[in-house]
Amino acid sequence: MTTAYPHWADVLTLRPEITDADGQIADLQMSLYSAVYTDRNVPYTDPVYYAEITEPTPRLVQFMSTVARRLGTRTRGGKALFHLDQGMGGGKSHALVGLYHLANSSHAFLATELGQRVLREGEQNGAPLDLDGARVVVLSADNMTPGATSPEFGPATTLFERFLWSLFRGDRDRYAHHLAEGSNKAALARALEAVHGPVLILLDELMQYALDLADKKHIATMPGEKVFLDSLMDAVDEVPQVAFVIVMIRSDRDDRGYPAEAESLRTFVTSGIERNGIGDSVTEPQDFSAIIRRRLFQPADTTPVRAVAMAWAEHAGPAWTEQVFERLGARRGLGGLTERLAASYPFSPDVMALVRDDWSRHAGFQRVRSTVEIFSATAYYWAREHQAGRWTPELIGVGDLPLHVAIENILSSGLLHGNERVIQGFRQVAATDITTKDGTRGRARALDTVLADRGIDTGQPSTSLRMATALFCYSLVPRDQAKRGATKPELLASVYSPGIEFNSAEEVFNLLISDDEGLGALEVTDSASGRGTARFHLAIAQTLRMFYKQAKSSVTASDRDAYLWDRAKMIARSSQGPFDQIIPVANTPGALLSQVFSDVDQNSKTRLVVLDPSRWTLHNGRDTPTRAEVSALLGVGDHSLPVDNGASCVVACVNTQRRDTVRKRAIEVLAWRSVISQLDQDDDKRPEAQAELRAATQRVDDDLQKAFQHFAYLTRTDQTEVEWQRFDDDGKTALKGGHVWDTLVNHSRAVHPGRLSGTYLKTLLSKIARDLTLKEIGQQFYKNPAFPLVPSVDDIRRAVHQTLTGADSFQVIDGEGSPQHISSPDELSIGSMELRLRRAPQPKTDGSPKPPLDAGTSSGPAGEASNASGSGSGRADSPTNRPAGPPSATEPAVSAPPEYHRYRLEIPNRSMASTDARRTVANLLQEVLDLVDPEIGGDIQLLDLQLTLTAAPAAVEKVESTADAANADWEEEALDF
Repeated sequence: MTTAYPHWADVLTLRPEITDADGQIADLQMSLYSAVYTDRNVPYTDPVYYAEITEPTPRLVQFMSTVARRLGTRTRGGKALFHLDQGMGGGKSHALVGLYHLANSSHAFLATELGQRVLREGEQNGAPLDLDGARVVVLSADNMTPGATSPEFGPATTLFERFLWSLFRGDRDRYAHHLAEGSNKAALARALEAVHGPVLILLDELMQYALDLADKKHIATMPGEKVFLDSLMDAVDEVPQVAFVIVMIRSDRDDRGYPAEAESLRTFVTSGIERNGIGDSVTEPQDFSAIIRRRLFQPADTTPVRAVAMAWAEHAGPAWTEQVFERLGARRGLGGLTERLAASYPFSPDVMALVRDDWSRHAGFQRVRSTVEIFSATAYYWAREHQAGRWTPELIGVGDLPLHVAIENILSSGLLHGNERVIQGFRQVAATDITTKDGTRGRARALDTVLADRGIDTGQPSTSLRMATALFCYSLVPRDQAKRGATKPELLASVYSPGIEFNSAEEVFNLLISDDEGLGALEVTDSASGRGTARFHLAIAQTLRMFYKQAKSSVTASDRDAYLWDRAKMIARSSQGPFDQIIPVANTPGALLSQVFSDVDQNSKTRLVVLDPSRWTLHNGRDTPTRAEVSALLGVGDHSLPVDNGASCVVACVNTQRRDTVRKRAIEVLAWRSVISQLDQDDDKRPEAQAELRAATQRVDDDLQKAFQHFAYLTRTDQTEVEWQRFDDDGKTALKGGHVWDTLVNHSRAVHPGRLSGTYLKTLLSKIARDLTLKEIGQQFYKNPAFPLVPSVDDIRRAVHQTLTGADSFQVIDGEGSPQHISSPDELSIGSMELRLRRAPQPKTDGSPKPPLDAGTSSGPAGEASNASGSGSGRADSPTNRPAGPPSATEPAVSAPPEYHRYRLEIPNRSMASTDARRTVANLLQEVLDLVDPEIGGDIQLLDLQLTLTAAPAAVEKVESTADAANADWEEEALDF
């Protein structure tokens, strides 16, 4: 959004030494040796430049004024010995350079802003400071070798000798005189008094010298050095206008290892300091922001701090206020932002708090030096981005540290205590989960592309990258109260600026922590019993979660779908129910539909066909291809396949939306399988991984069964059509034959075992115009959608036997039309083409009115009573429905002679290799059969039939035998075919 205040990059100007070095600060770590002996050209040898880049923090001003008062007044009292014991990068050397300028160039230094503050502080008690003629003894111990001479100290080889040479500025006579007196307290006091003016003694990096002394080549000289230091610490307190400043890191703040001899020197000197001096520091964590701004930017007249703070508070809205800023804790929200921002601008108070409260708690972190290095690279990067016209944050927050630029500054800051394994771990995490050093790859960068593809606009670029960067910075070391990582409000706050919608930022957060798409090294820690706020951090150890995330990324879509298909087949085959057969149909890319479904159409079997979910799905708004292919499989539609037994086929299919869910579950299973394969047998993570695999497998099975909601089958009313059914109860699934069969029963398309009644079968047969052979009756249950699915042939056999008794009974007749006596269902040969079932003849009447047929009731598929209109009637012209007896005498029958025509039917030499051709001819011959049938056929007088078949002998055996029975000629000719 457009703001009413200027951007920080338009208000603040980076110092030339930063822009000239591409964001790096040369000589950031000041060297007292370089400032004094000018072994190289450093700008801080100039006291004016030094004062310009030095923030006059209260502690620094107080310390320098105390030393100045000691040097500039002859009044006795106060300590003369000072110990700077801060950790690495705490500003000790910086302070020593300032003291050197204070004593060596007092007029120039005291004229600066910093010098004026020191002067005012030093003269508070009314005594003027006189530093004229001050002499500075600089013992830069890290540039000294025990027992060796150097150009700076002439013939001197020990601390005592170097002290005297520097004190008398190379005057050999005075040097020799006091050297002969020895290094006792009294002799040193006389040497100090002989200067006749202020004396400032600066001893820098004493522990580096102690390390050299501990070497076996120099260890013999250590007692003499101890004597000198002890005597000097006592003597300075006795002589006015003398100050002695020692820089020696305390053992609890120095993580470098020292031999016992060196540590003994530290202990010895420490006891002398405790006896004669005071420990002091020149910076505090709260000084960081002021020090950094002074060191990075040139002084600015004004900054838009108040306007920025007001805008951030005004545009937060209820969601940001209640769910983020009010949950950050004391002095982290929008209240008091103006005051906190005034101390940190252009950096966010949050990033300053991270350095001050969390990072600087760790002894290895070089507080001032490392912070300046990190923030220098950061400010330079964003200033260049702003100059190029690209988006730049209004405040530089935790997430705005550009890792591709500043990662090495962060990792080499001492924050990780020189632990190379940890450093390498976080370097790898930064490259894989955040961004590579060339800024082109990284999971967080990829997630920003995902967000853009999904239409999630936060109003700022690289929101995922910035939030992930904040998480990285919060994860480096344990924070206050040993807490790990960051909370959700902290991560959301890292990307806040006026105009960003809370929901959009939350979408970024959810994607970042997602199991499926989020950061691979992410670990989530809940507080005890889950009552507190969850914390998120990036882990460098190869945790089980990291194994899992890596494994998930390697699962291919084909592996995922193949696993789901295997599970679907396993579930279906283990729960077949009353169906005769489970037929899985796999996706076969490139194959014709007739080939894909080639195994489905099977005779005399009820089949549950399970379709591969990788190809066939329903209810996604684009399921037309699936519906068309299922219809074709069942023999319906414009592109139907040649199917004989579609009525006994039920097709199970997956729901599209639920398939998407179970696909994700399948990836989890395959990922855990991969994790286990990578773990050794004795790895303590293996049992947990196996438990995760079992749980993931169960979730797949559960969700896969829920996903298979749909099934389809044929029904017939006025026409044959596909009925599409769906389970809305998650406890039911189309993969289980029993669940599907029960639903078919409820819709009168199937019967339970033993529940098919003869009465219902009579109703079904009454709708067929001719008598059927027993084989044809059996096949009706597999070919005719008007007939229900039956569990077995035995059910058909029992139902047929029941039709032989009761009202409107039927009878079984042989080829000659003779009724057969059937005493039990077992005597029925359902596969017989000779035996037919016909309605039993009605008793003849004497011409009196015929009693009405008993309408009765007929049972449905489950044997339940239902209306059976027309159940006792056959065709109107069937012999059983014509009146018996002669015509009435009063109404003589007058009939015209019948008129006959000759009809000739010829089928040319037709190939029967095609299933469609065979079906068409079969239908034609069936009509001829109905015409000849004495029960249902019409008035036919002569038949001259010639039929030539070219077939395998086995295929025509029954035709030959039947031809013999009809006294028909049958000839056979062998062919070379």
